[in-house]
Amino acid sequence: MRFAVGSPAWGAALLIVLSVAGCTRVVDGPRPSSQLPVAPIVAGQVGELLSPEVQGEEGNLFTSVLPEDCAGVAREVDPPFIQDPGPAVTDGGHWTDELDGREVFIEEMVGLYRANFDAKEAVAQARRTIESCRDKTIFVTTMREREYAFRIGRIDDAGSPNIVTWSMTAPDWACDNLYVAAHNAAIEITTCGEVNGYDAAGLARQALDRIEKLANTAA
Repeated sequence: MRFAVGSPAWGAALLIVLSVAGCTRVVDGPRPSSQLPVAPIVAGQVGELLSPEVQGEEGNLFTSVLPEDCAGVAREVDPPFIQDPGPAVTDGGHWTDELDGREVFIEEMVGLYRANFDAKEAVAQARRTIESCRDKTIFVTTMREREYAFRIGRIDDAGSPNIVTWSMTAPDWACDNLYVAAHNAAIEITTCGEVNGYDAAGLARQALDRIEKLANTAA
């Protein structure tokens, strides 16, 4: 169909073309935001968060915990207190010691995070989880399918807002644990044996000291 130039139909067609052209625009996709660095402690230093006593092999780790909302209190495989904040890199290790002539099995789990990691909130969240599970029986299964029924006992801070420690006791097994977070690092250590009493608070202060030294060196 053709319209004569200057005719009313031609003018209407031109107006439609101009209106459509005027509404056309190119929309850019969202620009990717720059990724925050792993800092002040860098990813390559994650192994330095572990105790010097750590050996290469791993122990008989706790693999599952019920109820699930108490998993952070005891689980050593993908430990929630380390994994939930979204670490950039993790590491871990195992070693043994003695308490009153009895063997104690010690597991260490560490993580490094990006520069926006909120260490104080991480400790506060861990403490809330531990306290909410204090009056519950916690059922734990190990890698070798051994089962324990724990109750949460003492909860403390070892004299620092960056630390929370707690004890767990079953009829035939007992653990004294700690979680430490500062700067962009977190360390969780579990110590288990026949009885409670291992110096978790002392391990916590040593762990915090390792974090502080690494952060100050990086600065």
